[in-house]
Amino acid sequence: MKLSKSKEKKRRGWWRHHIAVAVALVMVLLFSGTALAAQVASGDTYVLPRGEVVNDDLYVSGGTVTIDGDVEGDLVVVGGYVEINGVVSGDVLAAGGAVVIAGSVQDDVRVAGGSVILNGSVGGDFFAAAGGGWSGMGIPFPIPPIPIEGHNVPQGLQINAGSTIGGDAYLAAGQGLVAGSIGKNLVARMGNLTFNGHVAGDATLKAQSLQVGDQAKVQGQLNYSTASQMTVPATVASSVQVHPWDQTSPAQTRNPIIDFFGWLLRTALILVGYLLVGWLVWVFARRHMEDSVAVMETRPMEAGVIGLLAAVITLPLGAALTFIGVLFWGWFPGGFFVASFIFGLVALVWLLSPIFTGLWLGRKLGIMVGSRDGDLAHLLLGIAVIVLICRLLTVIPCLGDLVFQVIFLVSFALTVGSWLLRLRRPPQQTAFISVSAAPTAP
Repeated sequence: MKLSKSKEKKRRGWWRHHIAVAVALVMVLLFSGTALAAQVASGDTYVLPRGEVVNDDLYVSGGTVTIDGDVEGDLVVVGGYVEINGVVSGDVLAAGGAVVIAGSVQDDVRVAGGSVILNGSVGGDFFAAAGGGWSGMGIPFPIPPIPIEGHNVPQGLQINAGSTIGGDAYLAAGQGLVAGSIGKNLVARMGNLTFNGHVAGDATLKAQSLQVGDQAKVQGQLNYSTASQMTVPATVASSVQVHPWDQTSPAQTRNPIIDFFGWLLRTALILVGYLLVGWLVWVFARRHMEDSVAVMETRPMEAGVIGLLAAVITLPLGAALTFIGVLFWGWFPGGFFVASFIFGLVALVWLLSPIFTGLWLGRKLGIMVGSRDGDLAHLLLGIAVIVLICRLLTVIPCLGDLVFQVIFLVSFALTVGSWLLRLRRPPQQTAFISVSAAPTAP
């Protein structure tokens, strides 16, 4: 039965309203304390010119993002190459292939990238995660500069001389340099670390390879742990505490060749496991999988937003249902079994969601290469690509784990969102036609 135009219009309005509410709630939960009324911009290249002022929060995405002007609020930016030369009065939340801060940020900075460079000033705390070293076999190997959006960018974390951080600094990277001034405490964990900065509070350094220069100064206590042989100059700190390097550290007890083959074996086992489960889901729940992926094909943005909202509300909703279980049946069995069921189910969906997005991705890859294989082949191809990418990311310190979790978050959001949309309105049967099933000319 076809819906009347008025009913269809009401249904579309219902979804527009709820999607708007969902986006608003996600922004409130992720960026609490910031105003919802913000300027949003995107494109291959975005430039905020010098002298121009944004009197609000600014959300930007693009291949190359350059902020030469001033932002009277928070700045949230995602891009291939991000450069901030102006003044940001609020917080900065940034992620990209390379993030360079040469201007002034008056509040906190949270940044992740293959390359993170601070040449300017940060008024509050500074949280940074960067790449720059591969330690998948237990030995930190530096990564050379990489061209990103026309810039030859050195990988890793650099807090250069002349830069200042007013609050605490929490740093993690494959390789890094700390030569600036930090107003409170410093906590740094890296594969290769060169420390030559000034710290007003305590400094805690942990690195497989650590160098402390003569110009370094720690007014509080210097705590360090390293696998390398080094001597701290006497002028660096009046109080120095050496912590033994972890005896189970890969650099001391692991054989790189054995580690490499162990990584290959683990990757093969994970891949085989996902392919086997994907095949079982295909055999026993093929219709459910095809209908869900049809929703991803036709309505990916809606599915992603609704799935992300579901992920955000999982914790408070699960806590509320657990409380109800405790109220009626006590901590055991009520609270224990309710919490185990809810959070176990969410964890299972999180773990298996790449199977559904694998079919979605496999179909797209099949179209790109002109494959005429059936959907089962596309499913196995998509799963293999996702698993191999995630496993390769695990060898990149800090940033690799972050991207790995983002991939699973996107898979979870698309999968759950497509399920919920499918319950609301089943997809058209002709949403997608497999290449192998397409009619051929007589």
